[in-house]
Amino acid sequence: MRRRNVLAGLGALIAAAAGGVAWKFHFFGKHYPPTPYDDLLNQIADREPAIVFGQAAGKSMPRAGALAAQLRRDGRTLSVRAAMEPGEAQISEVAGWVVPQSVALYAALAAQA
Repeated sequence: MRRRNVLAGLGALIAAAAGGVAWKFHFFGKHYPPTPYDDLLNQIADREPAIVFGQAAGKSMPRAGALAAQLRRDGRTLSVRAAMEPGEAQISEVAGWVVPQSVALYAALAAQA
């Protein structure tokens, strides 16, 4: 075994470990201040557009605590809710957009948090 092969392998191992640490601790992702609703808000890929949308939706929505309790009640995720609600006729119209009701609720929670 040559020294170059050992050093190349060691360098690859260090690069893989650094990438794993960066992925685990979200060094390259967006970070938001902690809220009591992070279990729900972490399901939103990008909160900034959700906050803007939620400000329009939030005018007719309940307060954040009641809203979070409502969303936590059945334990379904945002993606499951958003897929099921149009078939159940649970939709909301916000600022000219027709969206599943849960999308409007999550956006309103993001705006209030």
